[in-house]
Amino acid sequence: MGNNRTDVPGVLLVLNDVVQAAEEEFNRWYQQQHVPERLGIPGFETARRYRAVDGKPAYMAVYECESIGVLASKTYLERLANPTDWTKKVMPSFRNMLRSACRETWSAGTGVGGGAIVVQCKPIEGREVAARCYVKDALAPGLMQSASLVRMSLWEADAAVTGGSSPEMALRGGSDKSADWVLFLESYDLAKTASALDAQAPASAAAEQGLRLDSRTKYQLICARAA
Repeated sequence: MGNNRTDVPGVLLVLNDVVQAAEEEFNRWYQQQHVPERLGIPGFETARRYRAVDGKPAYMAVYECESIGVLASKTYLERLANPTDWTKKVMPSFRNMLRSACRETWSAGTGVGGGAIVVQCKPIEGREVAARCYVKDALAPGLMQSASLVRMSLWEADAAVTGGSSPEMALRGGSDKSADWVLFLESYDLAKTASALDAQAPASAAAEQGLRLDSRTKYQLICARAA
């Protein structure tokens, strides 16, 4: 299952909670070291950080790459294998980690929204093509017209590129979770977008078209940087 195209953008999606006592240092580390370090890797283009408006996990980071191959590159894997001293100090405070290397297989709209709704979803086995068509042809047109959307994207995770254990993962303790597919809705009015999504994408209707809708969380943008 999945889309193996190499001519589409890559996205690294990271969601996590953090131990409250370490939250201030976690944010300093992210801003002062981790994001600049990641953007120094060839092929990483942008980094955005978000804080949850409601729901969990509390924080989200989105890294846009030239392609998903960047997330399997020698340089990136070397960074994962050689965490900095500050990373070694901060990573044990991570909780409820979800990390997925994805292909952005479809998008509509341009720009960056001040907030985002992350919808985790999964195609019904054997109905991946129908699920993609539902997103593109049935769901997106109405949402783009009426839901305060700036941009809407479909991200399809690749388990092989996401990979298994690494020294960074070992610091966090336990195994990371991963997504399957993600609908990423960038918005200038999260409440209006959420209402439109509820009205236009009930779980039963999506399932009839081959797509199972799971959790959804609203996030507010707190930082955006380019390489």
